[in-house]
Amino acid sequence: MKKIIALIITAAMIFSLCVPMGHAQQDGVCNCGQNPIIYVGPLGCSDIYENPNTENERTLFRPDTGAIISLVFKLIPALPGLILFKNYDSFGDALISAVYDAFGAMALDGNGNSAENVAVKPDELPTDPAHGQGRDYYFSYDWRLDPVENAALLDAFVKHVKTLTGHDKVNFRASSMGGVVTMAYFHEYGYADVDACIFQCCPLLGTDVAGDLLSRKLALDSKALLDYAADGIPPYDFGGAALNVLFDFLYYSGLVDAVYGFAGTLLDNLQERVFDELLTPVFGTLLGLWSFVPDSAYEEAKAINLDPETQAGLIAKADYYHYEIQCKADEILNEAIDSGVRIMIVAGYDIQRTPLVENMDNNSDATVDTKYASAGATVALLGETLGENYQQKNCDCGHNHVSPDGVIDASTCILPENTWFIKGMLHSNCHDGIMEMYNWFMYSGEDCNVWSNPNFTQFLENDKPNLRVKAMGNFAEGDEQPTYEPGNSFYDKYSKYAAPVFDAITGAIEKFKAA
Repeated sequence: MKKIIALIITAAMIFSLCVPMGHAQQDGVCNCGQNPIIYVGPLGCSDIYENPNTENERTLFRPDTGAIISLVFKLIPALPGLILFKNYDSFGDALISAVYDAFGAMALDGNGNSAENVAVKPDELPTDPAHGQGRDYYFSYDWRLDPVENAALLDAFVKHVKTLTGHDKVNFRASSMGGVVTMAYFHEYGYADVDACIFQCCPLLGTDVAGDLLSRKLALDSKALLDYAADGIPPYDFGGAALNVLFDFLYYSGLVDAVYGFAGTLLDNLQERVFDELLTPVFGTLLGLWSFVPDSAYEEAKAINLDPETQAGLIAKADYYHYEIQCKADEILNEAIDSGVRIMIVAGYDIQRTPLVENMDNNSDATVDTKYASAGATVALLGETLGENYQQKNCDCGHNHVSPDGVIDASTCILPENTWFIKGMLHSNCHDGIMEMYNWFMYSGEDCNVWSNPNFTQFLENDKPNLRVKAMGNFAEGDEQPTYEPGNSFYDKYSKYAAPVFDAITGAIEKFKAA
């Protein structure tokens, strides 16, 4: 009898290893209670190839190290003429030719279609039915193309994942451009297959870096460049701290200003050519990038870059996304809520945005403006507040949606009760603490909002070195404010001991320069 029992136990153990706990399907239905999550990837989620799967295959994006070195070497012969004789035209010829050779094949034609020999290598459809926390299904796509076309691929992917896992609904976690594709999916295919959706740092209403670039509104600022570099590589470890000290040295020594002065002169002499001969005919044709252009810049940018006669098909596709999806984001998001989809919108702020365009002072996560990623928040410029006596614009909800630091009024968002802000969150940069919030939202089984959990209030501070987010305030009535153990990371020690010293030194230099 003991041998029989032992055999039964052994067989049960082997079976339990073969079938993931909680994911066994009966008649094709899984009752684990955890919908599978589809991660809708960002811009660049797929490499772009010329002549894929042939002997002439070449990676257009992202170029490998060899391609970058080759591009640089093509510029070297033109540098002496530029430096010694200010021969801008010769350098412009070399620059435009080299970059066009590297990326020109990515351009779309007048109907918004790719050349037949340029494409991504599609990922194989997933075959593993195991799902749950830490087991997302990754959806990638050709980010150059019309988001509506990519939404059709996402719809097929959703149907496949549902069949594979035995669930009648999925959850989305859309990152950056993934939010554009997700909005197109909702508009084209509805909400019946989706239980929950997280929009993480998504250009739901566009981003000014795209609008300014396509409207040819460029600007240079050495201090913004310093801040952009420092925000992109915070002093979370010794290497990051050393780089920040180096950034300060380069800025205060005047080297950055000297380089920027030269770059400004170069820009003045070559800007029109670079746009006319390179940026407009190549990057100005990519429908994925047109989906980033905010409404305030759209028609101006279109008039500058697109020809109604030769690019009518491309314009029609760009217009459809812009006017039927981006400009109707309020309808799409509210219909999603009304259809039972649980929505979480996450926007980062307090980080310097790309220091190349006129709107570089917008508050952002370094890439997407906070006002657009949040779908409508009223946001102070970087380093400023909304004012000491500011009153939130929408008081109908009866809640306080102004951030404790006075930078954001979330009452003007399309979904003010479903939009979270993380101070110091770099664009789509997740860690365990942020994932803890996402998992709470995805798997709580509740219709969560910014008042549901005192650990994840509407306004949070990113404490990446200690892998956590900390509630800044705006607690629901009756909630007890959470307490946090002191951080013990390199960054905490740097902030306590080293940063005040460096701040005092740079402050003295600033006063000396101003005197």
